[in-house]
Amino acid sequence: MKSALPIACVLAFLFLAPALAAEPHPLADKRVVFLGDSITQAGVYVTFVDYYLEKLYPQQDFDIIGLGLSSETLSGLSEENHAGGKFPRPCLFERLGRLLDKAKPDVVFACYGINDGIYQPLDSERFAAFQGGVKKLITQCQAAGVQQIYLVTPPIYDATTQPGEFNYDSVMTEYAAWEMALQAPGVQIIDLHSAMRKARDAQTEVFAKDHVHPGPAGHLLMAKTILSGLNVPLPEQSLPEIQADPLYKQVDQLRKHRSTNWMKHIGYTREKTVPPQPLGETEQAAAQMKATINDVRRAAKN
Repeated sequence: MKSALPIACVLAFLFLAPALAAEPHPLADKRVVFLGDSITQAGVYVTFVDYYLEKLYPQQDFDIIGLGLSSETLSGLSEENHAGGKFPRPCLFERLGRLLDKAKPDVVFACYGINDGIYQPLDSERFAAFQGGVKKLITQCQAAGVQQIYLVTPPIYDATTQPGEFNYDSVMTEYAAWEMALQAPGVQIIDLHSAMRKARDAQTEVFAKDHVHPGPAGHLLMAKTILSGLNVPLPEQSLPEIQADPLYKQVDQLRKHRSTNWMKHIGYTREKTVPPQPLGETEQAAAQMKATINDVRRAAKN
C-alpha cells in the first residue's frame, strides 16, 4: 500500500501556493550562497530552505548554493589540539575572496559562531576576534557587490549541565545577542539561537547528540527559522512528510551536486589544501536536475 504522506504534503502546499505565487520572492532570480561551518557543509537545512521555496513559489526560479566548510571560523582562532593536533581550524577569509569572485552571489547567508568561541568560557579577546570577523565578512561581501546579507545567529550548544557548571551555550548566547544588536545597511539578522533554545527547552530530546551537529529535526528547525525571518508562511508539515516527498529528494540531490563541485572550484584549505579546479560540466548537469524539479513542482500546482 502506498503512503499517503506525499499527497498530504501536496495538499498542504496547494492552499498556500496561489496567494504566494502573485508576489515575487526577494530571493527569486538571485544567486544565493550559504556560508558556515560543518553544519552548513552538511547542508540539510539548506536543502529544506530550497525545498520550501521551490514548492511554495513554483513559478519562480531559485539559485541556491551551500558552501559551508567543516571546522571553519570567522575569528581565525583555533585550539592547539584541534583535530588531535593534525591541523588548525580553517578561516573563511582564506577562501572568501575567491568565493565572491567565482560564485558572484547577490545574497549571502552566514551562520558562524559555534566554533569561534573555541568551546571555552567567554573571553574578551576571542569575542573581539569573532566580532571583527563578522564585520570583515560584511565589508568584503558588500565590496564584491552582494546586495543583501543575512547573519544567522549561532545554533545552540546542546548540552545539559548542573548549576554552576560551565555550559558553552552561555558563550553562544552572548555571541547571538551581539549579532542581534548589530545594525548595518544591507544586513538582516535572523535569530536562530533564541528560536533553537526555546524549542530545545520545550522538549527532552536533544537536537544534537554530540552537542554541536543537529540531526534532521534540528536542521528543519533551522530552515523554518530562516524562512520565518524571510516572512515565508509555512504549512504544517512533519519531517517524515517532507522526506517522503520526491521533490525533497531531488532538491537534496541538486544541492549536494552543486555544493561538492563548487567547493572544489573555489578551493579551500582544511586538513589539506584543495586548489581551485575547473567547474567542468557541473552547471550543465545542474540545469538538467533543475528542469526535472521544475516539471515536478509546476505539475503539482496545476
